[in-house]
Amino acid sequence: MSENKTLLRLQNQEKPDQVVELYWDGDRGRFITRGLRHLFNVKEIFITPEDFLANLQEYASVLYWLLESMSTADDLNLPFAYQDEFTLRGKTYRLLDEGNYKQLTESTSLQEMGEVAEHGTDSRKS
Repeated sequence: MSENKTLLRLQNQEKPDQVVELYWDGDRGRFITRGLRHLFNVKEIFITPEDFLANLQEYASVLYWLLESMSTADDLNLPFAYQDEFTLRGKTYRLLDEGNYKQLTESTSLQEMGEVAEHGTDSRKS
């Protein structure tokens, strides 16, 4: 069994006692949040290493935005439910249901998917 190392701690500015961590789970080979289930009774989120390491600051910002959104809903006594797809700062993200977790990934547009299929390469990486 490998050790789980905390990589990132996100703290709600308005409620400093609300802290969510992102840790590396070596057994599963992915980054996983810790604290969302306890604070808001929602599924924890995981991010693949390929996605997270390529866009560390971006994904940290998305996780912080989700923490703030959940906290605001909680303050207003409103239920919070994950959106399957949402847009933040001009980029679209998806939360895919994966059993006890939600996988956070950047959504690929249909046009980009068509380009990959047509040319056999991902034009975003050139």
